[in-house]
Amino acid sequence: MAEVKLAARKRTSTGKGPARQARREGRVPATLYGHGVDPLSIDLDRRDLITAFHTDSGMNVLLDIEIEGGATLAIARELQRDPVRGTLLHADFVAVDRAQEIEVDVPLHLVGESTGVKSGGVLEQPLFTLHVRCTVADVPDGIDADISALDIGDALRVADLAPDATFTILDDPDVPVAIVAAPISEEELEAMEAEAGVEQEAPEMVGEEVEAGEEPAEAEEAAPPPEEPSEEGQQG
Repeated sequence: MAEVKLAARKRTSTGKGPARQARREGRVPATLYGHGVDPLSIDLDRRDLITAFHTDSGMNVLLDIEIEGGATLAIARELQRDPVRGTLLHADFVAVDRAQEIEVDVPLHLVGESTGVKSGGVLEQPLFTLHVRCTVADVPDGIDADISALDIGDALRVADLAPDATFTILDDPDVPVAIVAAPISEEELEAMEAEAGVEQEAPEMVGEEVEAGEEPAEAEEAAPPPEEPSEEGQQG
């Protein structure tokens, strides 16, 4: 598990106003809690935080957070982002001990070139992460699955992965992590598209029919204004 040092500062005031001010200064408000630590409001440099998680391990990074001369080991529990811009809004960190057992999701990497793929088969990967239990010190950066022996019609399951003494995989052993399917012919593809209703009839016009060559009116013509009564009618 990669380890990164981050400098943080305590937040003396909390709430929406101070949080917005911290973001304007290029910092991310955060909360630190957990193993022997009283809940603490902090903020960190946004660029440092983005760099810390810009790895193949994603959020599986051990953070050495320095606060006012002291240091606390922690892992990220949650990162909140703006739903539109994607910018970091808030972070939750959990203090941990290196010998402490935790459960984390670890990236799954398929390695090797499948025999079936060489023969024209199609590689499918149903799982991209594995849920494991291990100590903080033993969190793997990723788990490799060798698919070189897979032929067309074969599948590699969780139970087939090479065991490792440093972690336990908690996913269902029968779940496939890689499948080599037979290639699909053009005829089969057309039949599948037809069954799925890909080829649909052109939508019908709603309202009055428009004859061929006739341009549909963009808007209804305005009704003429009512005629004003004649002078004779007013006198009568």
